[in-house]
Amino acid sequence: MEPVPAGRPVPPGRGGREALLAVASGLALGAAFPRLPLGPLAWVALVPMLAALERRVSAGASKRSLYALGWIGGFAFFLTGTHWIALLTDVAMTIPWLKYVGWVAASAYLANFWALATLLAGVLARRSGLAARWTFVPVMLVVEELRGSGELGFPWFQPGYTQHALPSIGLAAAGGVTLVTLWVLALNALAEHARAERSRAGAAAFVALLGGGLLTGAMLRGPGAPVPEDAPVVALVQGNVPGELKWAGTHQIEILRTFLALSDSALARSPARRPKLVVWPETATGSYLRLQPEQSLMVSEWAASRGVPVFTGYADASRGPDGSPLPYNAAGLWKTDGSLSPRYAKRHLVPFGERMPFEWIFPALGKWDLGQAEWVPGRSTVLFPGPAGPFSCLICFESIFPDLAREDVRAGSRMIVNVTNDEWFGNSSAIDQHATMAQFRAVENGVPFLRCANTGRTEIIGPDGRVTARLPVFETAELVAPVPPARRRETLWTRWGDWPGVLALLAVAVLAVTRRPERDSGARRER
Repeated sequence: MEPVPAGRPVPPGRGGREALLAVASGLALGAAFPRLPLGPLAWVALVPMLAALERRVSAGASKRSLYALGWIGGFAFFLTGTHWIALLTDVAMTIPWLKYVGWVAASAYLANFWALATLLAGVLARRSGLAARWTFVPVMLVVEELRGSGELGFPWFQPGYTQHALPSIGLAAAGGVTLVTLWVLALNALAEHARAERSRAGAAAFVALLGGGLLTGAMLRGPGAPVPEDAPVVALVQGNVPGELKWAGTHQIEILRTFLALSDSALARSPARRPKLVVWPETATGSYLRLQPEQSLMVSEWAASRGVPVFTGYADASRGPDGSPLPYNAAGLWKTDGSLSPRYAKRHLVPFGERMPFEWIFPALGKWDLGQAEWVPGRSTVLFPGPAGPFSCLICFESIFPDLAREDVRAGSRMIVNVTNDEWFGNSSAIDQHATMAQFRAVENGVPFLRCANTGRTEIIGPDGRVTARLPVFETAELVAPVPPARRRETLWTRWGDWPGVLALLAVAVLAVTRRPERDSGARRER
Protein backbone atom coordinates (compact mmCIF):
# COMPACT_ATOMS: atom_id res chain seq x y z
CA MET A 1 0.00 0.00 0.00
CA GLU A 2 1.22 3.44 -0.84
CA PRO A 3 1.92 5.65 2.19
CA VAL A 4 -0.77 8.19 2.96
CA PRO A 5 0.51 11.64 3.87
CA ALA A 6 -0.63 13.10 7.16
CA GLY A 7 -3.27 15.79 6.89
CA ARG A 8 -5.47 14.20 4.21
CA PRO A 9 -9.21 14.93 4.63
CA VAL A 10 -11.49 12.06 5.61
CA PRO A 11 -12.76 10.27 2.47
CA PRO A 12 -16.43 10.95 1.62
CA GLY A 13 -18.79 8.51 3.37
CA ARG A 14 -16.23 7.23 5.82
CA GLY A 15 -16.37 10.33 8.00
CA GLY A 16 -20.07 9.82 8.69
CA ARG A 17 -19.61 6.18 9.68
CA GLU A 18 -16.74 7.05 11.98
CA ALA A 19 -18.73 9.86 13.56
CA LEU A 20 -21.53 7.37 14.27
CA LEU A 21 -19.01 5.08 15.94
CA ALA A 22 -17.86 7.96 18.16
CA VAL A 23 -21.46 8.78 19.03
CA ALA A 24 -22.08 5.13 19.89
CA SER A 25 -19.17 5.24 22.33
CA GLY A 26 -20.47 8.43 23.90
CA LEU A 27 -23.96 7.01 24.37
CA ALA A 28 -22.67 3.67 25.67
CA LEU A 29 -20.36 5.22 28.26
CA GLY A 30 -23.09 7.65 29.29
CA ALA A 31 -25.41 4.71 29.91
CA ALA A 32 -22.80 3.12 32.19
CA PHE A 33 -23.30 5.83 34.81
CA PRO A 34 -26.06 5.73 37.45
CA ARG A 35 -28.97 5.25 37.55
CA LEU A 36 -28.76 2.36 35.13
CA PRO A 37 -26.85 -0.64 36.59
CA LEU A 38 -24.61 -0.91 33.53
CA GLY A 39 -21.15 -0.38 35.01
CA PRO A 40 -19.62 -3.32 33.07
CA LEU A 41 -20.57 -1.60 29.82
CA ALA A 42 -17.73 0.85 30.48
CA TRP A 43 -15.20 -1.94 29.91
CA VAL A 44 -15.89 -1.86 26.14
CA ALA A 45 -17.90 1.34 25.61
CA LEU A 46 -15.00 3.21 23.97
CA VAL A 47 -14.15 0.45 21.48
CA PRO A 48 -16.21 1.94 18.60
CA MET A 49 -14.53 5.33 18.93
CA LEU A 50 -11.08 3.74 19.20
CA ALA A 51 -11.79 1.79 16.01
CA ALA A 52 -12.80 5.03 14.26
CA LEU A 53 -9.70 6.78 15.58
CA GLU A 54 -7.46 4.00 14.22
CA ARG A 55 -9.08 4.35 10.81
CA ARG A 56 -8.51 8.09 10.70
CA VAL A 57 -4.92 7.80 11.83
CA SER A 58 -4.25 5.08 9.22
CA ALA A 59 -5.87 7.21 6.53
CA GLY A 60 -3.68 10.17 7.42
CA ALA A 61 -6.65 12.29 8.43
CA SER A 62 -6.00 15.91 9.37
CA LYS A 63 -5.65 17.10 12.94
CA ARG A 64 -8.96 18.85 12.58
CA SER A 65 -10.56 15.55 11.66
CA LEU A 66 -9.02 13.81 14.67
CA TYR A 67 -10.29 16.59 16.92
CA ALA A 68 -13.78 16.47 15.42
CA LEU A 69 -14.03 12.73 16.03
CA GLY A 70 -13.46 13.13 19.75
CA TRP A 71 -15.71 16.17 19.95
CA ILE A 72 -18.75 14.44 18.47
CA GLY A 73 -18.25 11.45 20.76
CA GLY A 74 -17.76 13.69 23.77
CA PHE A 75 -20.80 15.80 22.91
CA ALA A 76 -22.98 12.68 22.78
CA PHE A 77 -21.49 11.50 26.09
CA PHE A 78 -21.87 14.72 28.04
CA LEU A 79 -25.27 15.50 26.53
CA THR A 80 -26.40 12.11 27.82
CA GLY A 81 -24.68 12.34 31.17
CA THR A 82 -25.64 15.92 32.04
CA HIS A 83 -29.26 15.67 30.90
CA TRP A 84 -30.21 16.58 34.46
CA ILE A 85 -29.12 20.18 33.81
CA ALA A 86 -32.29 20.49 31.75
CA LEU A 87 -34.23 19.17 34.75
CA LEU A 88 -32.92 21.70 37.27
CA THR A 89 -35.66 23.23 39.39
CA ASP A 90 -36.70 26.79 38.68
CA VAL A 91 -35.41 27.75 42.14
CA ALA A 92 -31.90 26.97 40.89
CA MET A 93 -32.09 29.47 38.05
CA THR A 94 -32.99 33.15 38.01
CA ILE A 95 -33.87 32.74 34.32
CA PRO A 96 -35.35 29.19 34.05
CA TRP A 97 -34.95 28.76 30.29
CA LEU A 98 -31.19 29.26 30.60
CA LYS A 99 -30.88 25.70 31.91
CA TYR A 100 -31.53 24.38 28.40
CA VAL A 101 -28.91 26.65 26.92
CA GLY A 102 -26.59 25.70 29.78
CA TRP A 103 -27.12 21.99 29.14
CA VAL A 104 -26.11 22.23 25.49
CA ALA A 105 -23.34 24.77 26.13
CA ALA A 106 -21.83 22.70 28.95
CA SER A 107 -21.89 19.56 26.80
CA ALA A 108 -20.30 21.41 23.88
CA TYR A 109 -17.57 22.81 26.15
CA LEU A 110 -16.82 19.51 27.90
CA ALA A 111 -16.71 17.69 24.56
CA ASN A 112 -13.52 19.59 23.79
CA PHE A 113 -11.69 17.45 26.33
CA TRP A 114 -12.55 14.27 24.46
CA ALA A 115 -11.55 16.07 21.26
CA LEU A 116 -8.19 16.99 22.76
CA ALA A 117 -7.67 13.36 23.75
CA THR A 118 -8.32 11.95 20.26
CA LEU A 119 -6.20 14.66 18.66
CA LEU A 120 -3.20 14.07 20.92
CA ALA A 121 -3.58 10.29 20.77
CA GLY A 122 -3.60 10.42 16.98
CA VAL A 123 -0.60 12.76 16.75
CA LEU A 124 1.42 10.67 19.22
CA ALA A 125 0.48 7.49 17.38
CA ARG A 126 1.96 8.89 14.17
CA ARG A 127 5.11 10.10 15.91
CA SER A 128 5.77 6.92 17.86
CA GLY A 129 4.49 4.28 15.49
CA LEU A 130 2.22 2.82 18.15
CA ALA A 131 -1.43 2.14 17.47
CA ALA A 132 -3.68 4.98 18.58
CA ARG A 133 -5.52 2.69 21.00
CA TRP A 134 -2.35 2.50 23.11
CA THR A 135 -1.52 6.20 23.02
CA PHE A 136 -5.15 7.02 23.86
CA VAL A 137 -4.92 5.43 27.32
CA PRO A 138 -2.35 7.77 28.98
CA VAL A 139 -3.52 10.76 26.95
CA MET A 140 -7.14 10.36 27.99
CA LEU A 141 -6.14 9.95 31.63
CA VAL A 142 -4.10 13.17 31.53
CA VAL A 143 -6.95 15.00 29.81
CA GLU A 144 -9.39 13.76 32.45
CA GLU A 145 -7.06 15.15 35.11
CA LEU A 146 -7.03 18.45 33.25
CA ARG A 147 -10.82 18.49 33.06
CA GLY A 148 -11.06 18.23 36.83
CA SER A 149 -8.60 21.03 37.54
CA GLY A 150 -8.86 24.78 38.03
CA GLU A 151 -11.83 27.07 38.62
CA LEU A 152 -13.84 25.34 35.90
CA GLY A 153 -12.77 21.91 37.11
CA PHE A 154 -15.50 19.29 36.66
CA PRO A 155 -14.23 15.76 37.40
CA TRP A 156 -17.80 14.44 37.31
CA PHE A 157 -18.07 11.56 34.78
CA GLN A 158 -14.57 10.18 35.09
CA PRO A 159 -14.96 6.69 33.58
CA GLY A 160 -13.78 5.10 36.83
CA TYR A 161 -16.97 6.24 38.59
CA THR A 162 -18.94 3.69 36.57
CA GLN A 163 -17.44 1.01 38.85
CA HIS A 164 -19.05 2.20 42.11
CA ALA A 165 -21.12 -0.98 42.51
CA LEU A 166 -18.39 -3.41 41.42
CA PRO A 167 -15.39 -4.91 43.24
CA SER A 168 -13.09 -2.78 41.06
CA ILE A 169 -13.94 0.21 43.26
CA GLY A 170 -11.40 -1.27 45.68
CA LEU A 171 -8.59 -0.20 43.34
CA ALA A 172 -9.30 3.35 44.52
CA ALA A 173 -7.62 2.54 47.85
CA ALA A 174 -4.35 2.15 45.94
CA GLY A 175 -4.61 4.93 43.37
CA GLY A 176 -7.92 6.78 43.71
CA VAL A 177 -10.57 6.99 41.06
CA THR A 178 -7.71 7.79 38.66
CA LEU A 179 -6.41 4.23 38.93
CA VAL A 180 -9.88 2.83 38.32
CA THR A 181 -10.21 5.08 35.26
CA LEU A 182 -6.82 3.90 34.00
CA TRP A 183 -7.97 0.29 34.38
CA VAL A 184 -11.18 0.99 32.44
CA LEU A 185 -9.29 2.75 29.64
CA ALA A 186 -6.75 -0.09 29.38
CA LEU A 187 -9.59 -2.63 29.12
CA ASN A 188 -11.07 -0.71 26.21
CA ALA A 189 -7.69 -0.57 24.45
CA LEU A 190 -7.18 -4.32 24.87
CA ALA A 191 -10.72 -5.03 23.66
CA GLU A 192 -10.11 -2.95 20.53
CA HIS A 193 -6.76 -4.67 19.97
CA ALA A 194 -8.36 -8.11 20.23
CA ARG A 195 -11.10 -7.04 17.79
CA ALA A 196 -8.90 -5.27 15.25
CA GLU A 197 -6.15 -7.90 15.18
CA ARG A 198 -8.44 -10.88 15.82
CA SER A 199 -5.89 -11.69 18.44
CA ARG A 200 -6.44 -14.52 20.88
CA ALA A 201 -3.53 -13.20 22.91
CA GLY A 202 -5.24 -9.81 23.04
CA ALA A 203 -8.49 -11.41 24.17
CA ALA A 204 -6.62 -13.36 26.82
CA ALA A 205 -4.91 -10.19 28.01
CA PHE A 206 -8.31 -8.47 28.25
CA VAL A 207 -9.71 -11.29 30.36
CA ALA A 208 -6.59 -11.32 32.54
CA LEU A 209 -6.70 -7.57 33.15
CA LEU A 210 -10.43 -7.69 33.80
CA GLY A 211 -10.18 -10.59 36.26
CA GLY A 212 -7.05 -9.18 37.86
CA GLY A 213 -8.62 -5.78 38.41
CA LEU A 214 -11.80 -7.22 39.90
CA LEU A 215 -9.86 -9.61 42.14
CA THR A 216 -7.35 -7.00 43.29
CA GLY A 217 -10.13 -4.53 43.91
CA ALA A 218 -12.05 -7.07 45.96
CA MET A 219 -8.95 -7.86 48.04
CA LEU A 220 -8.17 -4.18 48.68
CA ARG A 221 -11.79 -3.48 49.53
CA GLY A 222 -12.14 -6.47 51.82
CA PRO A 223 -15.23 -8.52 52.60
CA GLY A 224 -18.33 -6.78 53.86
CA ALA A 225 -18.53 -6.98 57.64
CA PRO A 226 -21.19 -5.93 60.16
CA VAL A 227 -20.66 -2.65 61.96
CA PRO A 228 -19.27 -3.28 65.47
CA GLU A 229 -21.83 -3.13 68.27
CA ASP A 230 -19.85 -0.46 70.09
CA ALA A 231 -19.64 1.84 67.04
CA PRO A 232 -20.92 5.37 67.78
CA VAL A 233 -24.42 6.18 66.58
CA VAL A 234 -25.20 9.36 64.64
CA ALA A 235 -28.41 10.96 63.42
CA LEU A 236 -28.60 12.50 59.94
CA VAL A 237 -31.66 14.71 59.48
CA GLN A 238 -33.17 14.91 55.99
CA GLY A 239 -35.42 17.96 56.25
CA ASN A 240 -36.82 17.77 52.69
CA VAL A 241 -37.41 21.53 52.72
CA PRO A 242 -38.62 22.90 49.35
CA GLY A 243 -36.31 25.52 47.89
CA GLU A 244 -39.06 28.06 47.39
CA LEU A 245 -39.78 27.82 51.13
CA LYS A 246 -36.17 27.78 52.32
CA TRP A 247 -35.09 30.81 50.30
CA ALA A 248 -38.25 32.87 50.77
CA GLY A 249 -36.68 34.45 53.87
CA THR A 250 -39.96 34.35 55.82
CA HIS A 251 -39.98 30.81 57.20
CA GLN A 252 -36.60 30.54 58.93
CA ILE A 253 -37.89 29.95 62.47
CA GLU A 254 -40.48 27.47 61.17
CA ILE A 255 -37.79 25.52 59.31
CA LEU A 256 -35.47 25.59 62.32
CA ARG A 257 -38.20 24.21 64.57
CA THR A 258 -38.79 21.45 62.04
CA PHE A 259 -35.12 20.41 62.23
CA LEU A 260 -35.16 20.53 66.03
CA ALA A 261 -38.32 18.40 66.12
CA LEU A 262 -36.80 15.87 63.71
CA SER A 263 -33.66 15.77 65.87
CA ASP A 264 -35.80 15.04 68.94
CA SER A 265 -37.51 12.28 67.01
CA ALA A 266 -34.10 10.81 66.15
CA LEU A 267 -33.09 10.74 69.81
CA ALA A 268 -36.38 9.12 70.82
CA ARG A 269 -35.97 6.35 68.26
CA SER A 270 -32.88 4.91 69.94
CA PRO A 271 -33.05 5.53 73.72
CA ALA A 272 -30.64 2.67 74.49
CA ARG A 273 -27.99 3.93 72.08
CA ARG A 274 -28.53 7.63 71.71
CA PRO A 275 -26.80 9.39 68.83
CA LYS A 276 -23.52 11.05 69.71
CA LEU A 277 -23.88 13.59 66.91
CA VAL A 278 -26.77 15.14 64.99
CA VAL A 279 -26.10 16.36 61.44
CA TRP A 280 -28.25 18.72 59.37
CA PRO A 281 -27.67 19.39 55.64
CA GLU A 282 -26.13 22.28 53.70
CA THR A 283 -27.68 25.70 54.45
CA ALA A 284 -30.27 23.74 56.40
CA THR A 285 -32.52 26.59 57.52
CA GLY A 286 -31.79 29.00 54.67
CA SER A 287 -30.60 31.62 57.17
CA TYR A 288 -27.39 33.15 58.45
CA LEU A 289 -27.83 30.83 61.43
CA ARG A 290 -24.74 31.79 63.43
CA LEU A 291 -25.43 35.50 62.98
CA GLN A 292 -29.09 35.28 64.02
CA PRO A 293 -28.90 35.43 67.86
CA GLU A 294 -32.36 33.98 68.48
CA GLN A 295 -31.88 31.08 66.05
CA SER A 296 -28.33 30.31 67.16
CA LEU A 297 -29.46 30.30 70.80
CA MET A 298 -32.24 27.82 69.98
CA VAL A 299 -29.69 25.39 68.55
CA SER A 300 -27.27 25.93 71.46
CA GLU A 301 -30.02 25.31 74.03
CA TRP A 302 -31.13 22.17 72.25
CA ALA A 303 -27.57 20.78 72.12
CA ALA A 304 -26.94 21.62 75.78
CA SER A 305 -30.25 20.24 77.09
CA ARG A 306 -30.01 16.98 75.11
CA GLY A 307 -26.29 16.52 75.55
CA VAL A 308 -25.82 16.01 71.79
CA PRO A 309 -23.86 18.39 69.51
CA VAL A 310 -25.41 19.62 66.27
CA PHE A 311 -23.37 19.94 63.07
CA THR A 312 -24.99 21.84 60.24
CA GLY A 313 -24.40 23.84 57.11
CA TYR A 314 -25.39 27.49 57.11
CA ALA A 315 -24.84 30.74 55.28
CA ASP A 316 -22.32 32.92 57.10
CA ALA A 317 -20.44 36.19 56.69
CA SER A 318 -17.65 38.25 58.15
CA ARG A 319 -16.14 41.67 57.44
CA GLY A 320 -13.17 42.20 55.19
CA PRO A 321 -10.28 44.58 55.97
CA ASP A 322 -12.15 47.38 54.21
CA GLY A 323 -15.39 46.63 56.06
CA SER A 324 -17.10 44.97 53.10
CA PRO A 325 -19.14 41.80 53.80
CA LEU A 326 -17.55 38.45 52.99
CA PRO A 327 -20.28 35.79 52.62
CA TYR A 328 -19.49 32.08 52.97
CA ASN A 329 -21.18 28.77 52.34
CA ALA A 330 -20.23 27.41 55.74
CA ALA A 331 -20.68 24.63 58.30
CA GLY A 332 -20.03 24.38 62.01
CA LEU A 333 -20.68 22.57 65.27
CA TRP A 334 -22.93 23.71 68.12
CA LYS A 335 -21.38 21.98 71.14
CA THR A 336 -23.09 20.71 74.28
CA ASP A 337 -21.37 23.35 76.43
CA GLY A 338 -23.09 26.10 74.46
CA SER A 339 -20.03 27.11 72.44
CA LEU A 340 -19.61 27.14 68.68
CA SER A 341 -16.75 25.57 66.76
CA PRO A 342 -14.61 27.50 64.30
CA ARG A 343 -16.36 27.94 60.96
CA TYR A 344 -15.59 25.76 57.98
CA ALA A 345 -16.01 27.62 54.69
CA LYS A 346 -16.47 25.78 51.42
CA ARG A 347 -13.17 25.75 49.55
CA HIS A 348 -14.22 24.77 46.02
CA LEU A 349 -17.25 26.75 44.87
CA VAL A 350 -19.54 25.71 42.03
CA PRO A 351 -18.69 27.80 38.95
CA PHE A 352 -21.65 29.86 37.73
CA GLY A 353 -23.68 28.61 40.72
CA GLU A 354 -21.83 29.87 43.78
CA ARG A 355 -19.29 32.14 42.21
CA MET A 356 -18.57 33.57 38.79
CA PRO A 357 -15.29 31.97 37.69
CA PHE A 358 -12.22 34.19 37.25
CA GLU A 359 -13.98 37.03 38.98
CA TRP A 360 -10.81 37.60 41.00
CA ILE A 361 -9.11 38.52 37.71
CA PHE A 362 -12.04 40.34 36.10
CA PRO A 363 -14.22 41.83 38.88
CA ALA A 364 -16.77 43.04 36.32
CA LEU A 365 -17.86 39.42 35.78
CA GLY A 366 -19.53 39.56 39.19
CA LYS A 367 -22.08 42.00 37.75
CA TRP A 368 -23.46 39.32 35.43
CA ASP A 369 -26.55 37.93 37.13
CA LEU A 370 -27.01 34.31 36.06
CA GLY A 371 -28.62 33.36 39.35
CA GLN A 372 -25.29 32.59 41.02
CA ALA A 373 -24.46 33.30 44.64
CA GLU A 374 -21.34 35.30 45.40
CA TRP A 375 -19.66 33.26 48.14
CA VAL A 376 -16.07 33.73 49.20
CA PRO A 377 -14.00 30.50 49.09
CA GLY A 378 -12.53 29.03 52.27
CA ARG A 379 -8.85 28.25 52.48
CA SER A 380 -8.21 25.18 54.63
CA THR A 381 -9.39 22.06 56.42
CA VAL A 382 -11.18 22.46 59.76
CA LEU A 383 -11.30 19.54 62.18
CA PHE A 384 -14.25 19.09 64.53
CA PRO A 385 -14.43 16.88 67.65
CA GLY A 386 -16.45 13.76 66.88
CA PRO A 387 -17.66 10.56 68.55
CA ALA A 388 -14.92 8.48 66.90
CA GLY A 389 -12.17 11.08 66.63
CA PRO A 390 -11.79 14.30 64.64
CA PHE A 391 -13.97 14.71 61.58
CA SER A 392 -13.91 17.12 58.65
CA CYS A 393 -16.49 18.56 56.31
CA LEU A 394 -17.02 18.73 52.58
CA ILE A 395 -19.91 20.86 51.38
CA CYS A 396 -21.95 19.58 48.44
CA PHE A 397 -19.90 19.74 45.21
CA GLU A 398 -16.62 19.38 47.14
CA SER A 399 -17.19 15.65 47.51
CA ILE A 400 -16.30 15.11 43.84
CA PHE A 401 -12.73 16.35 44.34
CA PRO A 402 -10.42 13.59 45.62
CA ASP A 403 -7.65 15.95 46.71
CA LEU A 404 -9.89 17.80 49.18
CA ALA A 405 -10.83 14.61 51.01
CA ARG A 406 -7.21 13.45 51.00
CA GLU A 407 -6.09 16.81 52.39
CA ASP A 408 -8.58 16.43 55.24
CA VAL A 409 -7.52 12.89 56.12
CA ARG A 410 -3.85 13.80 56.04
CA ALA A 411 -4.70 16.64 58.45
CA GLY A 412 -6.11 14.07 60.90
CA SER A 413 -9.75 13.53 59.93
CA ARG A 414 -11.13 10.10 60.84
CA MET A 415 -14.56 10.68 59.33
CA ILE A 416 -15.81 12.92 56.53
CA VAL A 417 -19.20 14.61 56.80
CA ASN A 418 -20.69 15.83 53.54
CA VAL A 419 -23.59 18.26 53.94
CA THR A 420 -25.38 18.92 50.69
CA ASN A 421 -28.55 20.18 49.06
CA ASP A 422 -29.27 18.27 45.86
CA GLU A 423 -32.83 19.53 45.62
CA TRP A 424 -31.80 21.57 42.56
CA PHE A 425 -31.49 18.31 40.58
CA GLY A 426 -35.05 17.14 41.21
CA ASN A 427 -35.41 13.37 41.30
CA SER A 428 -32.92 12.88 38.47
CA SER A 429 -29.89 10.67 38.00
CA ALA A 430 -27.67 13.54 39.18
CA ILE A 431 -28.61 12.64 42.76
CA ASP A 432 -27.26 9.11 42.29
CA GLN A 433 -24.20 10.24 40.33
CA HIS A 434 -23.28 12.74 43.05
CA ALA A 435 -23.79 10.21 45.85
CA THR A 436 -21.81 7.39 44.25
CA MET A 437 -18.74 9.59 43.95
CA ALA A 438 -18.76 9.84 47.74
CA GLN A 439 -18.22 6.07 47.88
CA PHE A 440 -14.87 6.59 46.16
CA ARG A 441 -13.82 9.22 48.72
CA ALA A 442 -14.45 6.67 51.47
CA VAL A 443 -12.48 3.90 49.73
CA GLU A 444 -9.63 6.19 48.71
CA ASN A 445 -8.94 7.25 52.28
CA GLY A 446 -10.26 4.32 54.31
CA VAL A 447 -12.62 6.46 56.41
CA PRO A 448 -16.40 6.46 56.87
CA PHE A 449 -18.34 9.04 54.91
CA LEU A 450 -21.56 10.59 56.22
CA ARG A 451 -23.73 12.19 53.60
CA CYS A 452 -26.56 14.40 54.89
CA ALA A 453 -28.73 15.83 52.10
CA ASN A 454 -31.77 18.06 52.27
CA THR A 455 -33.79 15.85 49.93
CA GLY A 456 -31.45 12.84 49.61
CA ARG A 457 -29.52 10.75 49.15
CA THR A 458 -28.79 10.76 52.88
CA GLU A 459 -26.60 7.78 53.74
CA ILE A 460 -23.70 6.36 55.71
CA ILE A 461 -20.83 4.85 53.73
CA GLY A 462 -18.24 2.57 55.26
CA PRO A 463 -14.50 2.86 54.54
CA ASP A 464 -14.92 0.02 52.01
CA GLY A 465 -17.39 2.08 49.96
CA ARG A 466 -20.43 0.03 50.96
CA VAL A 467 -23.55 1.93 51.96
CA THR A 468 -24.52 0.72 55.44
CA ALA A 469 -27.66 2.85 55.89
CA ARG A 470 -29.75 5.07 53.64
CA LEU A 471 -32.95 7.11 53.52
CA PRO A 472 -35.33 7.26 50.54
CA VAL A 473 -35.09 10.49 48.57
CA PHE A 474 -37.64 13.28 48.93
CA GLU A 475 -38.89 12.10 52.32
CA THR A 476 -38.80 14.00 55.59
CA ALA A 477 -36.96 11.59 57.88
CA GLU A 478 -34.00 10.92 60.17
CA LEU A 479 -31.33 8.32 59.64
CA VAL A 480 -30.15 6.91 62.98
CA ALA A 481 -27.38 4.37 62.55
CA PRO A 482 -23.89 3.40 63.76
CA VAL A 483 -20.80 4.61 61.92
CA PRO A 484 -18.32 1.97 60.70
CA PRO A 485 -14.79 2.52 62.03
CA ALA A 486 -12.03 3.93 59.87
CA ARG A 487 -9.28 1.65 58.66
CA ARG A 488 -6.32 1.45 60.98
CA ARG A 489 -3.74 1.82 58.24
CA GLU A 490 -3.32 4.71 55.87
CA THR A 491 -4.24 3.82 52.29
CA LEU A 492 -1.75 4.11 49.46
CA TRP A 493 -3.87 6.86 47.93
CA THR A 494 -3.79 8.92 51.13
CA ARG A 495 -0.03 8.42 51.40
CA TRP A 496 1.07 8.85 47.78
CA GLY A 497 -1.74 10.81 46.16
CA ASP A 498 -2.37 10.77 42.43
CA TRP A 499 0.54 8.65 41.30
CA PRO A 500 -1.40 7.10 38.34
CA GLY A 501 -1.92 10.59 36.93
CA VAL A 502 1.78 11.37 37.30
CA LEU A 503 2.74 8.14 35.51
CA ALA A 504 0.30 8.92 32.70
CA LEU A 505 1.82 12.38 32.28
CA LEU A 506 5.31 10.87 32.11
CA ALA A 507 4.11 8.35 29.52
CA VAL A 508 2.69 11.14 27.37
CA ALA A 509 5.95 13.06 27.69
CA VAL A 510 7.94 10.01 26.56
CA LEU A 511 5.60 9.47 23.61
CA ALA A 512 5.97 13.12 22.64
CA VAL A 513 9.74 12.78 22.20
CA THR A 514 9.63 9.31 20.65
CA ARG A 515 9.88 8.96 16.89
CA ARG A 516 9.58 5.73 14.98
CA PRO A 517 12.59 4.64 12.94
CA GLU A 518 12.93 6.33 9.57
CA ARG A 519 12.55 3.03 7.75
CA ASP A 520 9.01 2.66 9.11
CA SER A 521 7.88 6.10 7.98
CA GLY A 522 6.17 4.72 4.90
CA ALA A 523 3.33 3.06 6.74
CA ARG A 524 2.20 2.85 10.32
CA ARG A 525 3.16 -0.38 12.03
CA GLU A 526 0.70 -1.92 14.48
CA ARG A 527 2.33 -2.89 17.75
